[in-house]
Amino acid sequence: MKKVLMVLGGTLLAIAVAAAVGISILAVKGSALDKESQEFANESILAVVSGWDADKLISRASPEFMSATNGRDLGKLFGWFRMLGKLKEYKGCKGHATISVTSQQGKVITAAYTGRGDFERGPAEINITLIKRGDRWQILGFRINSKLLFEQT
Repeated sequence: MKKVLMVLGGTLLAIAVAAAVGISILAVKGSALDKESQEFANESILAVVSGWDADKLISRASPEFMSATNGRDLGKLFGWFRMLGKLKEYKGCKGHATISVTSQQGKVITAAYTGRGDFERGPAEINITLIKRGDRWQILGFRINSKLLFEQT
C-alpha cells in the first residue's frame, strides 16, 4: 500500500509541476504576443487612418479579408470614412491576442484591438482584428465606428 501511495503521489507531483511549467510558458508567450500584436495594430491603424489610404490596409490584409472585400466597395467605404477629416490625435488601442486550437485549422493566433482617434469632424473608434501567420501579423477585419458617419447616411 505504501508503494502505491508513493507512486500516486509522485505522479500527481509530476502532473502539478508540468502544469505549472506549461502555464508559465503560456503566460510568457501570451505576453509577447500581446506586445507584438498591439504594436502591429497601432502601426496599422495609424498608417490607414492618417491619410485614409485603402492601399495601406490592403498591403497588411489577410487572404480572408481580401476574399470578403472587393476594391470598389473598399474605395466607397474609404470615401465615407474621409468625411471624418484628418486625424488630429490617436489615443492608442487596447485589446489582446488569443491562441486557440481547432481540429480543422490547428493552432490559430488572433488578436482584437479597439483604438480611439480624434478627427477634424469628431471622435471615432477603430476596431481591428488580426491573425498571425508564421511570424507575420495580418489584418483580418477593420471597422470604423463614429456617430458622425451615421448622421451622414
